[in-house]
Amino acid sequence: MHLLYLLPTALLYGWDGARAASESGTTSRFTSVSSTFTSEVSANSSLIATGTTAVGSSSPTSIVAASTITPAPISSTTEVGSKPTIGASASFPPVGSFPRDYSPSGLQKLWDVIGPIESPPFTTTVTPTASIVLPSPPPALYPPSYARAPKDILPDLKFPKGFVFGVDTAAYQVEGATKEEGKGPSIWDWASRQPGAVADNSTADVVDLHYYLYKEDIARIAALGVNSHSFSISWARIFPFGTADSPVNQQGIDHYADVIKSHLKAKVDPVVTLFHWDTPLALEVYYGGFTSPNITDDFIHYAKTVFAAYNGSVHTWYTFNEPRVFCSQVGSYPFNLTYAPGVNISTAPYQCSYNLLKAHAGAVKAFREMKITGEIAFKSDDYIGIPWRANNTDDIAAVERHAAFQIGAFADPVFTTGDWPQILKDTLSPEYLPRLTEEEKKDILGTADFFAIDSYRTYYVRAPSDGLAACVNNSTHPNWPTCNIETQYSYDPLNLYGGDGRLDNVGWAVGPAADPLSDWLQATPQFLRDSFKEYHRRWPASKIYLSEFGFAEPFEGVRQPPLIYHIAEDVDRTNYYMSYLAELLLSIHEDGIPIQGAFAWAMVDNAEWGSGQSARFGIQYVNYSTPTLDRVYKRSAFALAEFFEAHLQD
Repeated sequence: MHLLYLLPTALLYGWDGARAASESGTTSRFTSVSSTFTSEVSANSSLIATGTTAVGSSSPTSIVAASTITPAPISSTTEVGSKPTIGASASFPPVGSFPRDYSPSGLQKLWDVIGPIESPPFTTTVTPTASIVLPSPPPALYPPSYARAPKDILPDLKFPKGFVFGVDTAAYQVEGATKEEGKGPSIWDWASRQPGAVADNSTADVVDLHYYLYKEDIARIAALGVNSHSFSISWARIFPFGTADSPVNQQGIDHYADVIKSHLKAKVDPVVTLFHWDTPLALEVYYGGFTSPNITDDFIHYAKTVFAAYNGSVHTWYTFNEPRVFCSQVGSYPFNLTYAPGVNISTAPYQCSYNLLKAHAGAVKAFREMKITGEIAFKSDDYIGIPWRANNTDDIAAVERHAAFQIGAFADPVFTTGDWPQILKDTLSPEYLPRLTEEEKKDILGTADFFAIDSYRTYYVRAPSDGLAACVNNSTHPNWPTCNIETQYSYDPLNLYGGDGRLDNVGWAVGPAADPLSDWLQATPQFLRDSFKEYHRRWPASKIYLSEFGFAEPFEGVRQPPLIYHIAEDVDRTNYYMSYLAELLLSIHEDGIPIQGAFAWAMVDNAEWGSGQSARFGIQYVNYSTPTLDRVYKRSAFALAEFFEAHLQD
C-alpha cells in the first residue's frame, strides 16, 4: 500500500477453516458465504495445481548480468503453519560489514540475518478449472434514502472511453512465499521480525500467498469487470543480491512473465511498479540502500532487466510508489528498522530523495532509449490541504509548505522545474538536501508521461501554535522543517468541545473515520474535486490516474467468523468508494480534469506494513486461518462492479 503511518496495535482473529489441500498437489476451493450472501459455488471455483514455475519469456538481453542463477532450494526452517519467533533474527549488520558473496551459500547467509521463515502451506501455482461466476449480489442498502444504488449515482454521466477500472496490490503485502524460488530477503523481511514492529506480530512470509494464487486472484477480479491490476515486482526476486553485477534469478523472471501472461489472457491489463518499498536486504547491508548514491546504477540496471523481459506485454509502468513516504520512514517506528545501523536519520530522508529521484530519471531515460512500448511515471501521494483558518496567512502559507514537502518534492522536479521546490531549498541547507546540477535538472524534467497520485483523504493544515516564523527560522523547532500541522478537525473559534488535549478550538471531524488502526484516514469526498483541480494546476499532465484510494472498514479486523456477513457487509467502505467515484465523474465532466483511471486499494486484505493483518483494506476478505487462504467478495466489490458497469463506455 499506499500511505503508511505508525498505527496502534491490535490482534487479528481468524476463523477455523473446514478445508485442506487434497492429495496429489490438487487444491480444491469451496468458498461458502453465510445466508446473507449466496454461496460462491464450488463448481465454478475449483482449482488444480500446475507446478511451481510459470510459462516464462526468454531471458533478458545483454543488459542483464553475465550469468543467471537458479539457486539450490534453501530449506525453510519453520514447519508449515507454525509462526516464526519474533525477535529471533540476528542483529542488522552495520553498513559495509557484510561480504559480497553471490553464491547460494552467500544467499543463505543473508537469510540467516532474517532468522526462521514460515513455510507456505503449498508451493504450486493454483489454476481455476472453470470460469469464476459471481455469487448473487447483496441486497440494496436500506432505507433507500441512506444510499443510492451504484447504477443510480449520476446515471447520465459516463467515464471517458478507455477509462481504467483497476485494483491495487504490492509484492511484499500479498505474495508470501518469501523464501521460495531463489528470492533474496528484503528489508521488510527483517523489520517485521523485530519486537513491536508489527501490531499483531504477523509477518508476510505467507500472507495471501498471491505468489501461487495469482491465477485465481486474476480470475476473481476479471469476474467483477476489473480491467486493470496494478501490482509491484519484487526486486529481490529478480536480483536476490540487488546489485548490477550479481546474477539474475531466472525463476523470478519466469514467474512474473506468467503473471503478466495470465493477466492478458483474462483481459486484465497488468500495471507494473518496479519498487514498492521492499529494498533487497543485501543493498542495505552493502552500502545503506537508498541513502547511498550506489543505489542509482543498481536500480537502473534492475529496471532495464525488467523492461527487456516484459516489453510489449505491459503498457503502464511506475518506477516508484510513494517516494516521499518511503524516504521519510527513517524517522518513525517500525519503519526506521528498515535502515541499517550507522545511517544518519537527520539527513537520510533527503539523501534518499536525491538518489531516488536520480534513479527514477535514469530508469525513464533507459525506458525511452530502449523504445519500450507504453507509458511510465511514478506514484505521488497525499493531498494539498485546506487552510484550517480560511483567512489566516500563516495557515495559508502552511498549506503551501505541506504541498511542497509532501508532493512537490518529487512532482516539481519531474513536471515543472527540474528542481526542488523553492520552499525546500530555502529551508534545507545543501548538507541536508543535495542540490541538483543543471545537467541533473535537464535529466529529471519531463520524466513522466502522466500524473498519478494515491489520494485517500484531505485534511486541514495549520501553522504551529507559536507561528510559522518561529518554526521556519529555528531548526530545533519540533515541527521543523515542514513547519505545518495536519488536523482532522475543523476550526471552532468558540471551542465548544473544550479542545481534545492536543489542540484548542477543534470542531467537527473532517469526515467519517476509518478503523482506529488506520487513524490517519477519514473519508473526505467533499474535497476531492478541489484536490484534483490543484493537482492539475500545479503539475499539469495530459492525463491523471487516481492510482490508489481505499478505506479500512472500522473494526473489520476483529470481526470473527462464522459471522461472515459481519465481514462481507462493508458498508462504510462501499460508501467511501461510491462517493469518491461520484466526485471523480463530476471532476471530469464539470471541471474538465483529464482523469483516466481509478485503482481501488486493495484487491484483497493484505499485510498493511506496521499494522500487519489487523487493518483491512481489501474488497475481498482473506481467511488467514485456513491453509487455502479463502477469498470472499465483500459488498464493496459488488458496488464497484455495478458502478463501473453503469458508467464505463463500451
